Amino acid sequence: MIDTNKMENLISIGELARLTGITTHTLRMWEKRYGTPHSQRLPSGHRRYPKEDVPRLRAIAKALESGYRASKVVSGTLEELHGLMGLKPLMDPNLKSIQENENSSNELLIERWIKGVHEYDDDCLIQGFHQQWNKSGPLKFIIEYMVPLIKRIGKGWEFGELSIPHEHFATECIDSFLTSKWRQLNSRKDGWNLLMATLPNETHNLGLLMCAVVASLSGAKIIYLGLDTPIEDIISTANNFETKLLCLSISSGNKSLDTEDCLLKIKNELNKNVTLISGGKGTPDNLPGITKIEGFNNFNHWLENFEKQLPTAV
Repeated sequence: MIDTNKMENLISIGELARLTGITTHTLRMWEKRYGTPHSQRLPSGHRRYPKEDVPRLRAIAKALESGYRASKVVSGTLEELHGLMGLKPLMDPNLKSIQENENSSNELLIERWIKGVHEYDDDCLIQGFHQQWNKSGPLKFIIEYMVPLIKRIGKGWEFGELSIPHEHFATECIDSFLTSKWRQLNSRKDGWNLLMATLPNETHNLGLLMCAVVASLSGAKIIYLGLDTPIEDIISTANNFETKLLCLSISSGNKSLDTEDCLLKIKNELNKNVTLISGGKGTPDNLPGITKIEGFNNFNHWLENFEKQLPTAV
């Protein structure tokens, strides 16, 4: 029998199937044949499965999609699966297959980080972030790893795999890492000023932090105001510090009408030489004088073109 205090970390086989995409029949067959996933019995006699096994089972599903046999991968650890999938592109000369397997390898790495979230293992996350940052470079790291990881955390929370403490823990690790990286890239710059902020009542910071990483690849000197900035402070800072560009990040949590009013007020009171852009799911479409940017790759290209047009571009 199991400790009922640990119930919150256990899920039914139906929930496990929904979170992993593996049928309940297959899960039962694997448990009987391979001893995994390993269930635990409640005092009532019902079986329950640990939530922290979800990343490994999702990795197994990806390995099976890539052509591996169940007998080879079902009993593997997440680390073994990650290594196995990482070697697959070297065995397949087909370019499309290589790309597909690279994507699978990326997803396996993200599942490894999700396992770290389950275990509150900040060393796993931060060291993993550093290693992948060094391999990929800032822009690719944001697009191919941070964006999918944040989406995966959101889905995990939505479907009950991850708890609110898990989500807060992961957000804090990502926040700390991204902050340290963009500040390193921004240090000792003396280029044109780029102001970054969010509107009042904004509670989501990761979008703006990822924008800061991308912006730090330009010649701009970033002035970062962060979360929940009063409109008057955004306007006065932009006008008083010779800002060339004001970049706002708006999540889907903001009410659209309030957001439109805020953006138009800011635009109307900015000095005429300050360009205003905004990104995020909460950014309205087609507001006069305000450029909406979708996607970090597009933001990077837009910044390159903007910088070329500056009279004293760095």
